[in-house]
Amino acid sequence: MTEQQIGEHAAHADLGAHRAAYPSIAGAQSRHANRVGIAALVMLALCVLCLATGYPALMFVLAVPFLIFAYAYFRYSTMAGRNEGARLDLFERGLTSAFGGGVRAVRYDNTNVLQNIVRYTRYGQTTRITYAYTLTDTAGRQVTLSGGFAHPEQWGPAIQQAVTDAQLPMAVTRLRAGERLDFGPLWLTPTAVGSGTKSVSWTEVDDVKVNSGVVSLRVTGKWLSLSTTSVSRIPNFFVFLALADHLRTNAQARPNP
Repeated sequence: MTEQQIGEHAAHADLGAHRAAYPSIAGAQSRHANRVGIAALVMLALCVLCLATGYPALMFVLAVPFLIFAYAYFRYSTMAGRNEGARLDLFERGLTSAFGGGVRAVRYDNTNVLQNIVRYTRYGQTTRITYAYTLTDTAGRQVTLSGGFAHPEQWGPAIQQAVTDAQLPMAVTRLRAGERLDFGPLWLTPTAVGSGTKSVSWTEVDDVKVNSGVVSLRVTGKWLSLSTTSVSRIPNFFVFLALADHLRTNAQARPNP
């Protein structure tokens, strides 16, 4: 996908000035596949040598790392092929995702974002982090951005901030008009926050935070969970948090009647 084609899609969606570009990591995945492929060949050669020299027991021991390296080779080769030519471009009012020969456009002011970041640890140390952001494009279809683009720790927060900046003013205006705003299972009004039939007045809420992957409210010194739904399944969660902080602060600043 050429820069001209990406630019044409961005212009058609009126995304504004170009801000940043993030290429595919297919090259890095391919190089890693080659390294583990060489390791697999070495293990295979040692297995054959053991069999030829009369050490079948040792061959079976070496077969285990051979299978691991072989699996890793095919896995990373497949990922590299899938991500070849992919590119993510951020613009003033949205983004484009070039993947699999097509380009998808997203506008910050009317998209929904689901964020799923998983941190894997072993013995207290982080071994890897996976990133997935699912957005709604200009055609109303979902598009998922993942670790196939370089530096997700940069473009992920940038997208979330841009969506929040684009949607927060209108959301505040709607709340001031007395509307209820829904964020998946959670909802907000000018006077309360809730989920389903459960609700809490903003005047009772001291803090809002994520606790064990779900939204928790600090009410009169105790933490309460409004919903068991993971924040990874709450659309535009950062817009929700910004609004919650705004409404909570305003409620506390109002003088008691």
